[in-house]
Amino acid sequence: MSDDWGRKLSRFGNDLAAGLKDTGKLLKSDIEKARGYVAEQQHQSEAQRQAEQQRRWVRASSPTWAAPTQAADTTEWATYELVDPRSQQVAVTFRHPADWQAGGQVMWPAGPGLPVKYAIGSSPVDGSCVAERFPRTDFISGGLITTPEPGRETASGGLMQDVIATTLVPRLRPGAFVVSIDAVDPALYVSQRVDPRLMGQGYLAWLEYDRGGVPWADELVVLRYQLPPTGGLVQEVRFGAAVWSLNAHRDLFPSVRSTLRAIALSAASRPEWDGYASQQTGWPVLI
Repeated sequence: MSDDWGRKLSRFGNDLAAGLKDTGKLLKSDIEKARGYVAEQQHQSEAQRQAEQQRRWVRASSPTWAAPTQAADTTEWATYELVDPRSQQVAVTFRHPADWQAGGQVMWPAGPGLPVKYAIGSSPVDGSCVAERFPRTDFISGGLITTPEPGRETASGGLMQDVIATTLVPRLRPGAFVVSIDAVDPALYVSQRVDPRLMGQGYLAWLEYDRGGVPWADELVVLRYQLPPTGGLVQEVRFGAAVWSLNAHRDLFPSVRSTLRAIALSAASRPEWDGYASQQTGWPVLI
């Protein structure tokens, strides 16, 4: 009887060992497959990143962006005056070619103390290129728990380039390919002096996308500025972004870029209206 149990126990031990060995092989195979999958994904991600970098380099070196920009002759241009319906004052002026269309709107957000926003635009009759200023976007970030406020969106902390790439571009130009985003001197794109309290910073974002199947180029001139903080133990960061979009058919863009930039550069808010808006909001206006 003991010999029979011994044989059974021995056979059980051998079967168990064989089973564990097979299980080990399967586990090892699964681990190797998982490692291979991760390596493949990393390789694909790296390959995709390198492909995007190569594409950015090729596009940035193309005539669309690399062609030199000559100063535009604005002597025969017309002046557009944007009237604020609340104050009935001329809020903003900008210049444009006399045969172009122009328009605009001043918007006062409903929340108390929120700075005024405005949108202006200009384009030729055929719509082949457009210079437009988007309504300003206000953000709030930082703090332990950041929640949206009336008139302000939440944004992740970090570099403004990341905010532009991950928040502004998808919102303003969904699906656009970002060629580059670089910090620039705001004075090159803003004609009037920026109030030092705003701590203005300038950025230039080059985008490309399809508009109705037509390749389009878009140069975003982004001005970041600080908004006043609120009280509290944890100070959240409040800031805004004023964005000019200078866009045209990609092949046409090099020939109209200087005109589009000159329109944006000519925009200026009137000092009288600046004072009125500042009195209403408690904070200076930024073009």
